[in-house]
Amino acid sequence: MQSNMKQILFQKAKELERWMTQQSETEEAIPVKENIDTILDHIQNRSNVRDLSLSLIEASRKAGISYIVYPKKKKTKWKKRLKLSKLSNVYDELSKPPKVLKRSTSHGILPGQKKYLLRVPLYERKFQCPSLPSCLNFDEFVQSKGGIPENTNPRTWALDMFSKHKHQKTTTHKRVKISIHNDTSERMKEPPKLELSDSLKSGLSPEVTKYYESEVEILTKEINDKKKYPAFAYCRRGAIYRKLGKLQSALKDLQEAILLEPLFLNAYWHRHFIYLFQDKINEALDDLNYVNKYNKNNAEAYLSKAEIFRGRKDITLAILNYTQAIKCKPTDADIYFRRGEMYEIANKVLAIDDFSKCIFYDPKRTDALLKRGMFYYENENWISAIQDFTALLNIDPQNSQARTYRGRAYFKRQFYKQATQDLSVAIHLDPNNWLALYYRACLFRKSSPFRALQDYSVSALINDGYENLGCFLHRGILYADLKLWLLAICDFETVISLERTVILAYVNIGLIHLLYLDNYVEAIWHFSEAIRLDPLYIQSYICRAETYHKLHKLKKAVRELSRAIHLQPDGIQLYIIRGQYLLMMKCYDLAKFTIYQVADMNKGLIELSPIQQALIYSFCENHDKAIQVLDRITLNRPELTMYTLLAKAQMKAKKIKEAMRMFKKALDIFSHSDKGPNAIAASADCLYNLGLCYMEEGNIQMAFDCFTKAVKANPDFAEGFYQRGLCKVKLNKDSSVLDFNRAITLNPKHYQAYLSRVAFYGLKGRYSKAILNCNEAIKIYPQSVRAYIYRGVLKYYNKTYKLAITDLTTAINMDKNSYIAFYNRALCYTKISELRMDFKQAALISKTNVSLCQATAMCHHRNKEFEEAVDFFTWALKIDPCFLDAYVGRGNSYMEYGHDEATKQAQKDFLKVLRINPTYTKARISLGYNLQAQGKFQKAWNHFTVAIEVDPKCYLAYEGRAVVSLQMGDNFAAIQDINAAIKINTTAEFLTNRGVIHEFMGQQQNAMKDYQAAISLNPTYSLAYFNAGNIYFHHRQFSQASDYFSKALKFDPENECAAMNRAIANTILKKYKEAKEDFAYVVESCPFWAAVYFNRAHFYCCLKQYELAEGDLSRALSLKPDDALIYNRRAEVRGRIGLIEEAVADYIQALDLQEYAPVM
Repeated sequence: MQSNMKQILFQKAKELERWMTQQSETEEAIPVKENIDTILDHIQNRSNVRDLSLSLIEASRKAGISYIVYPKKKKTKWKKRLKLSKLSNVYDELSKPPKVLKRSTSHGILPGQKKYLLRVPLYERKFQCPSLPSCLNFDEFVQSKGGIPENTNPRTWALDMFSKHKHQKTTTHKRVKISIHNDTSERMKEPPKLELSDSLKSGLSPEVTKYYESEVEILTKEINDKKKYPAFAYCRRGAIYRKLGKLQSALKDLQEAILLEPLFLNAYWHRHFIYLFQDKINEALDDLNYVNKYNKNNAEAYLSKAEIFRGRKDITLAILNYTQAIKCKPTDADIYFRRGEMYEIANKVLAIDDFSKCIFYDPKRTDALLKRGMFYYENENWISAIQDFTALLNIDPQNSQARTYRGRAYFKRQFYKQATQDLSVAIHLDPNNWLALYYRACLFRKSSPFRALQDYSVSALINDGYENLGCFLHRGILYADLKLWLLAICDFETVISLERTVILAYVNIGLIHLLYLDNYVEAIWHFSEAIRLDPLYIQSYICRAETYHKLHKLKKAVRELSRAIHLQPDGIQLYIIRGQYLLMMKCYDLAKFTIYQVADMNKGLIELSPIQQALIYSFCENHDKAIQVLDRITLNRPELTMYTLLAKAQMKAKKIKEAMRMFKKALDIFSHSDKGPNAIAASADCLYNLGLCYMEEGNIQMAFDCFTKAVKANPDFAEGFYQRGLCKVKLNKDSSVLDFNRAITLNPKHYQAYLSRVAFYGLKGRYSKAILNCNEAIKIYPQSVRAYIYRGVLKYYNKTYKLAITDLTTAINMDKNSYIAFYNRALCYTKISELRMDFKQAALISKTNVSLCQATAMCHHRNKEFEEAVDFFTWALKIDPCFLDAYVGRGNSYMEYGHDEATKQAQKDFLKVLRINPTYTKARISLGYNLQAQGKFQKAWNHFTVAIEVDPKCYLAYEGRAVVSLQMGDNFAAIQDINAAIKINTTAEFLTNRGVIHEFMGQQQNAMKDYQAAISLNPTYSLAYFNAGNIYFHHRQFSQASDYFSKALKFDPENECAAMNRAIANTILKKYKEAKEDFAYVVESCPFWAAVYFNRAHFYCCLKQYELAEGDLSRALSLKPDDALIYNRRAEVRGRIGLIEEAVADYIQALDLQEYAPVM
């Protein structure tokens, strides 16, 4: 069957070649309008002048034009002859030995550059620009582009700028009108219909052709004689004609055979091949279906149908027919392989079964072995993959692909020697096998880095695309191992250009900049890019934290490590690093807490050594346990280092005498042991710590002797020289500065030695030299408050008062509780006869400082000077229109105005912030309160909900939504939100608000619990006392209520409600004097509050001062004329003083107001 198909394909290909040749000849033969110049040249060559006019007319007609074109006159061209001297120079130049072009050398003048040597017009010449401009001025370029936006990395801005404005070449195209026949595209789309003929090439050998022709003669004779039944002869002759390429005659004979015998299946079989030749697929399938209809076991027919469906990409029908063919021929390996190829598209497991059966029936099928081996390799079944590739190579040892994959499988199984052999053979068989070169380089990377570098480079030269991305990545790592940092960066950048999401490339570039090039800004940028691509990659956070540590930005470093710990809570090393950073920041409590966490995490997970346990106990200030553990160690290991550790733990526990005894015992052990370098360093450390113990006890001379012995034992001990210098200062020895100098020489970063030298020179009156040492100390440790104070004081003594004020102000900004800095700055101000400038004056001097404007506005806001606050917030926004805090502050200041216009203006400010940054929760919360003030509770509730979705830990948003829910009457939702706020941040304010909600729900007992909890949490919170006093008041516990109102007034003297409630309670308790004072204070503070006059009228009634009561009630009615209760009370008072008519009128007015109250 396969030979028949191959023969049909061969004949079809030859016929298509013949058809194409015939088509090209036909197109050349079509009469087209010749080029008029060609015709004229031809005429000019063959005609004389006399017949020229007639010839021109004839030529014009041939060209299809209605006018005469005269021929161009040909100019004779003189050819230059080659001079002998020039020819000899050419021979000399050609006889020189060839120059091998190396990678580093230039090509010289290339053929494309020779046009510059010709006479080309200026407007046609293309001048090359240099790769770098003559003058690089990035600042001018930035100004020309409008400047770099704020909070934008300059590198990212520049890349975006050049990517947006790429120069595109513009080429001028000449419009050429081309006439194309309409049916050309149709002819190209539709394949040619091949006609049957008897002149097709068969591809048979002459002997076979001769034999077939003799057979044809015999069969023709039989047909003509009609002695036998002719159907068989027609079918056989048709089959032979088909093989000889006489398809037309073959089809006639096969049709005749079918006509004579309709059930002659061989005729249908041979005819379907002719239909396939003509691309009549349906007719061919009909013939094959007819064959299978009467012969169910014809495997060839099923196989032919399967091949047809395979060509149509109908996988299901192809598999079905292959299966039928296998049923007819269950041991045919080729059919299994072909069905496996079909299964490979849909179901690889079934495909492997077919490939395995193919191998079983034909063990030498290399293609099946390769397919099955690849399947095992892709599914990491290395042993089976190696077996299949080995079987394949036993059959075909020259198969480079099998060698490559067997080498890779050996590599995965860590059989590196066999892997190297296979990969080397694969490279030998196929020098362009970039994959084998890459894997062999991976094998050589540790043992032979330069050989690996060679293989990586060749692999990258062969394939520099995305498929070979790992090659550039590993070569970059190898360059980094060889300390070729710039080449490594180039390879990592190549990886990024091929695939921008490869995080490892960003991290490696950042590490090179961090560890070796000291380019911390670039390192942070690359680590940030890695985090942006994958926010869950912990290594990026750790590296960025170390970079911030190098830049002395310890807060940011701790923040990065906290994020890494959040991603990996069981990473013990992360906690340890964070503890180190917190120690550097002098956050000892947090550092201690971190070490406690490490200790708790190690319980049951990692068994700590006794020394580690002792160190953790000592760090956590559990000195007794640390000493206990170290005591046990010294019993088993009486060594110098153990005694030293025990003594240091005792020093931390302030057990100085025990520590001194242990240090002396350690030194005694040292005197009887070997004097190695480690032992000498340990003895110097013992002597140093013993000196510190003596200094702690005040024995300066003994401490001086110990430090002297320590620096003799270790002449490079900078700390020993520093401490000895301090001892000399206390012993009044002038040579102390020599020790400080030696300490600085040994350790140039020893800022304490610089400060000690400052004190020495300051005492000597050498202020300028002392200031220089302060400068060095500040360079080493810019956060040193003491260094700024020292320098400020020295400048004071140097009489440069303004400079002293600058340093002392810096110290105050660093430490607000430094009374020494405040005192010295006050002295400086008195010397220059100026008062200290506040924020407002500073802002007026520095008109472009946004922070000063913001601080000034905040101060005005706290002082309730809201109009001035609005002015300064507006000033800050003029300086920086995108300063979001200024918009929020101005909006809050507008809210304090108390009228609708200001409230709407505040709303505009909050909305503007949210347009700039929709996730800015502070603005959204302020907008929620703004909408609440306008009575738009549902909108306010929505904004608080959005703020909670943006930041689920935003307790202010929960509080705001609780307040709005309470105003909307949804007490249950309010209590849920306030509980959520309290879980996040438990404050007295939140507990008090929850108490208010409990009061609205009628749960006064729970409310009182909340108020008491708020008071215990913040004993100075006035509102909690006030609300608790109200509950006592409602329960008629007036004495307790009066006490709580008094406490509320103590912590908030301006609380008029608390003062009035205390006055009412005191009235009931008959403490009329205190009540009178409280009423007088409230009336003075709030003269337009009707409730005050009403309650004071009741107070006067208790004192039977009805005239005063009647005056207060009249005043209350003037402020609140529609209050029936006040009319009723005044009627009672007027009745008591005898004003009956006025009393009756008041009663009538009260009744009228009560009657019409529901209607209102």
